[in-house]
Amino acid sequence: MDNKLFLWDADWLVLDSETILRDGAVVVDGTTIHEVGPSKELRAKYKGEKGIDCSKCIVIPGLTNAHNHVYENLCRGLGKEYSGFEDWLRYLIYPVNRNLTGEDFYWSAQLACAEAFKTGTTAIVEQMTNFARFQADHNFQAFLDAGMRGAVARGASTRSSIDKGEERSAQEDLDAGESFIRNWQSAKLVQPWLGPSGLFCTDEDTLLKLKKLTLKLSTRYHIHLNETLLQANIAKKQGYQGEVDWGYRIGLLDESTSVAHAVWANHAEIEILKRTQSPVVHNPSSNQVLASGVANIPLMIKAGVPVALGSDGPASNDSMDMIAEMKSCVLLHRVTTLNADIIFSRDAFKMATEAGEKVLGKKVGKIRPEFEADITVVNLRNNPCLTPVYDPIDALVYYGSGRDVKTTIVNGKLVYDDGKFTTMDIEKVIGKVSETAERIKTIISRKKGGTSHG
Repeated sequence: MDNKLFLWDADWLVLDSETILRDGAVVVDGTTIHEVGPSKELRAKYKGEKGIDCSKCIVIPGLTNAHNHVYENLCRGLGKEYSGFEDWLRYLIYPVNRNLTGEDFYWSAQLACAEAFKTGTTAIVEQMTNFARFQADHNFQAFLDAGMRGAVARGASTRSSIDKGEERSAQEDLDAGESFIRNWQSAKLVQPWLGPSGLFCTDEDTLLKLKKLTLKLSTRYHIHLNETLLQANIAKKQGYQGEVDWGYRIGLLDESTSVAHAVWANHAEIEILKRTQSPVVHNPSSNQVLASGVANIPLMIKAGVPVALGSDGPASNDSMDMIAEMKSCVLLHRVTTLNADIIFSRDAFKMATEAGEKVLGKKVGKIRPEFEADITVVNLRNNPCLTPVYDPIDALVYYGSGRDVKTTIVNGKLVYDDGKFTTMDIEKVIGKVSETAERIKTIISRKKGGTSHG
């Protein structure tokens, strides 16, 4: 039994968005889930086996944060004075990116892993665009060292209207992308992907060549499409329905391409997403902060488009708490449609858990035999914030928080337990990021006004 991990006596064991057991238990064998069922039955089968006490707890599948830019941790709390998406890029994101070292990227990614584990997230999709793409190896190593599951998508940029100096020739980005994939493709937990920022930063021929490269090397592709109205309108001037249509027509969309945002996707483009089964990653909090718009997620779900959930980067969200993101998702669509039946807690929960399988191509997001052993334990004991519980999914989505998480397990290994991180020196991580933040304050442009951060 040396390779087994037991979770006993869960008040609520959430196997997936539709199946819940009372007084449940989980048996993990190595890196995968071996068995689930009533605690009484499994205790009788595995007599005397000790494990994690999950009494007074909700046990759920680990959460997947399917779109992020974790290097933006160093911009957290900044940039709220800028008037819109383009100014936010011009005066905050790009000036900071170009002044960060590889070490800065590494520690920022480690901090993201720590926040993720502390709040119950077990997988992250990290997109490293523009200047950040040159540091993709550092983020990949940080994820591996922390024991995070997920993907790091290296970007490409052959042209730019804002961030001059980041451009490279198409062949340079293609060669670098191939090297990145080949260098890391033997990693078990983290996948090397390609993730060009969008249609305006890279020419069509290179975008398609990058896509074909991911198919050739059996990996995946991640891209922003239709995040802002400006982007959608420019695509329409080019003769397309929008950026989703544009990406489809040049051959980028299939089930191995995940699309961040799709805020301005119209009905015709939603049909394209349904047909290609390209997962859409909804980022409700980020879209609200940047005033990007509201994606038609209810229609996508109804149409059968795979929809996952992401926090987006800390510069636009300030938080990576995916439990909070689920609530943001539900409330945003109810208030903007004036319809309380448009989306439910289980929809958001499914987006944050089960949809991870569609995005990552891995068996994650359910507590079922043969699925990856990624599990989150949420504390109910002496917790006034989660009392009472009539339905565990409703409780988590409507009045839960990542701060309620007691234990996080990735790949069968405890990475966070009772306030302690088992795979990283959290004091060192926070110290390193805090040192860099002092330097960052001196380089941020305040051309658009706002208060001093000094």
